[in-house]
Amino acid sequence: MKTLLISFYSDIEDKTYYSDHASRLIAECETLGIPHNIKEKPSLGTYQLNCLSKPAYILNLLEELDQPLLWVDIDSKIHKPLDIFDAFDSSSTDMVLATANGMLSGIKASPLYFGNTSMAREFLKAWIGAGRDVVENNKGVFDHEPLFPLVQMFNNKMNMKFVGPEYCIWPGHTNENTYMTMGLADAECKKQSLRNLGMDESLIEWQSPGDKYEG
Repeated sequence: MKTLLISFYSDIEDKTYYSDHASRLIAECETLGIPHNIKEKPSLGTYQLNCLSKPAYILNLLEELDQPLLWVDIDSKIHKPLDIFDAFDSSSTDMVLATANGMLSGIKASPLYFGNTSMAREFLKAWIGAGRDVVENNKGVFDHEPLFPLVQMFNNKMNMKFVGPEYCIWPGHTNENTYMTMGLADAECKKQSLRNLGMDESLIEWQSPGDKYEG
């Protein structure tokens, strides 16, 4: 694989959930021959703020390295090589998303491929702005809530591609065809933010398995 995988980790709540997953993800990349740039980033204090810093982190690396990048959440698990991302033309493909149903309605916030294009940079700047609005207006959501409407907004002016559900499998449902299993943290500040949004406790637990599942 040639495409560079990037991620960061920022521990919170006096736990080592993210740094532990960073060590595991780095080991998986090395075993599978995936080039990677995975670094610790000082925590901004909460799960929400760390999540919302994702697009700025990606944009900074895209501008610094001047090459296509594959963002993967640090607690995602990689089971097989990700060579499919090398097949996209990085000079003309702006963005590649994983989708659970083959459509925009099923997209996930990881993995995210960004080509080395001006439109990819424009999208990331819009995502940064949307995240800033979340903080300034105390909306209490994370990076994926502003991401999804932006994808819809940019869909007609971006060269956007998709990879299938085998790249975004829900924890506990991993099988022999899985390339990546999604990570879903169980940080208490994440759970509290979901409570503040009025989410039912059982749904909060479903979205916050942490390390409950091995696969």
